[in-house]
Amino acid sequence: MDKNLKVLIIDDSEDDALLILRELRRGGFQPEYERVENALEMRSALQKKDWDLILSDYNMPHFSTKEALSILKESDIDIPFILVSGAIGEENAVQLMKEGAHDYVVKDHLGRLGPVIERELQEARERKSRQIAEKRYRESDFIVNASSDMMALINSDYIYESVNKSFYRAFRKNVGKDIVGYSICEVWGEDIFRNVFKDKFDRCLKGEQIRDELCFSIPAKGRQCFEIVYSPYRDSDGNITHGIVIMHNITNRKMMEQELQQSYQKLQNTLEETVQALSSMVEMRDPYTAGHQKRVAEIAQAIAKRMNLSEDRVESIRIASLLHDVGKICVPADILAKPGHLTKLEFELIKEHSQTGHDILKNIEFSSPIAEIVLQHHERIDGSGYPRGLKGDEILLESRIIGVADVVEAMTYHRPYREALGLDAALAEIQKNRDILFDAEVVDDCTKVFREEKLELSVD
Repeated sequence: MDKNLKVLIIDDSEDDALLILRELRRGGFQPEYERVENALEMRSALQKKDWDLILSDYNMPHFSTKEALSILKESDIDIPFILVSGAIGEENAVQLMKEGAHDYVVKDHLGRLGPVIERELQEARERKSRQIAEKRYRESDFIVNASSDMMALINSDYIYESVNKSFYRAFRKNVGKDIVGYSICEVWGEDIFRNVFKDKFDRCLKGEQIRDELCFSIPAKGRQCFEIVYSPYRDSDGNITHGIVIMHNITNRKMMEQELQQSYQKLQNTLEETVQALSSMVEMRDPYTAGHQKRVAEIAQAIAKRMNLSEDRVESIRIASLLHDVGKICVPADILAKPGHLTKLEFELIKEHSQTGHDILKNIEFSSPIAEIVLQHHERIDGSGYPRGLKGDEILLESRIIGVADVVEAMTYHRPYREALGLDAALAEIQKNRDILFDAEVVDDCTKVFREEKLELSVD
């Protein structure tokens, strides 16, 4: 029997939304949905209807996933938020999960979507049960023994007055009275009382509700990680007399996050080694430009930081810079090292390196469009560049930055067909062609990183 599901889809593509809906139906769901693609539409949808979950794309031109998570948090609605994206990268996934996303599914593996939704809906139901239990605690001194969370009612003298079954069994006790009547310090020890509980419990007794995440050892299971909620308990006159502490075990989730982080780091290391190997391969065939790609990367990164681009975009620019000439691997070595001017045919062969570089890189699973950045690094603002003759904002900003850095480095250092022209000549050249061949803001910031920030390049 199909399960009814009210799903809010954040995606700028109707076609992608339809693919997701088809997968939901295959998974046994009967979805009722609305598709939104900006902040205003999302806020309106959240106000109009109670949704079971949100499925969100990652790469959207006018609406970021971080904004969507922020809106959901502002709305104080606790529903699963699952990323469904074609290219997100594990680093971004880890960061977004820290910021509130519950899981992510790659569009190439939509078969995972059904099981992920089932799991997250179950966890949402459990969270709701915990919230109901917390409300009960605030209204009475009843401790829910059916809950798997560790729950306790503690008075202002730090003495346990009531604990549930999960709590006393965590300490290998048979009944609650083996804990009740003892202080936090006696149950947990002086160090944990002072360093973990006391400050937060004191704030709780002053009326503050606190959420915390900590890992420490318990007798029954060893080292575990918990989400801990401290809630003030008021008597019939409204006076705070106790604190309610609920400890939800999140060890499995933390282990998953750690494994994801380790997997990401391993992937990053492998990717970095691949980038360095490809970069070195080009320079082995073209010794006259040894260090060229590395210096272009240094200039491009400095410009990107000056423009206040995000860390992710700066890193994308670094990688693309190190690989921007990888297509020259297919250019004959005698042309690369030719001491005189190139013939028209030879220059046409050189120009193919942008497309060749794209073709080499397009199947490597970078977290950003490295292949496309490399393809466009010889495009020019007025459309006179190659290979597509793109103009202005048709050219990726990353490519515009690398294009300027490439020219400055090439003019500053020696080439087989001429002596080095120097930095002053290079900066004069990009200023002369500011807003003609080169992006005006990129040119200005490039000039500033050398003139004001005194950027010094590596010498290989």
